Amino acid sequence: MIREYHSVNLPMSDGRDGVLVSVVFHGRANLGALPDDPPIERSLIVVSSGGSVLMGFNVRRRQWELPGGAVERGESSHDAALRELAEETGIRAEAVAGVAIAEFVFGHEARRHWAAIFNLSFAAVPTTQDNDEMVDFRWWPVQSDAWLGLSPIDAEVARRCRSGT
Repeated sequence: MIREYHSVNLPMSDGRDGVLVSVVFHGRANLGALPDDPPIERSLIVVSSGGSVLMGFNVRRRQWELPGGAVERGESSHDAALRELAEETGIRAEAVAGVAIAEFVFGHEARRHWAAIFNLSFAAVPTTQDNDEMVDFRWWPVQSDAWLGLSPIDAEVARRCRSGT
C-alpha cells in the first residue's frame, strides 16, 4: 500500500535492542572531514534507484537493513562507506554523498554511537551480489509500508536521508 509518509518523532525504538536518537543533516558536506567529536564509528549508505532504497538481509541480525558497518582504525567514514558497500552488496562506487550523522543507542549498555549517513543514487537498478553477511536484497519503495523483518530504524534513516528529499 502506497501512502504519504510522515517521519516519526525521535527517539524511536526498533522493538529489539536499538534506539534512533537523532538525525542531524549536514547537506552535502564531506562527512569524512568532520572532527572526531562525536566519534563516528559507523557508516551507512542509502542506495536509491527511482523511489526505492536497497535493503539487504543481514544473516547475523536476521533482519533487512541498509548496507554499512564499522569505520576501521585510520579510515574515514567516507572510505568505510565505500568499502562496506562493496563488501556487503558487490556495488562499487568512486564516491558517496555525505548527508547526515545519526545518533543511536544499542543494547543495554546505554552507550551512544554515531554513524555517518551517505547517499548513492542510480538511474538504473545496479546488480547486487550475495555474500556471507547479506544473503538477499530488496528494493523498498520508501513511501510504502515496511514489511515484517525490515529494521524500523534503518527504514526511518532511509526515509529521512534518501536522495531527493
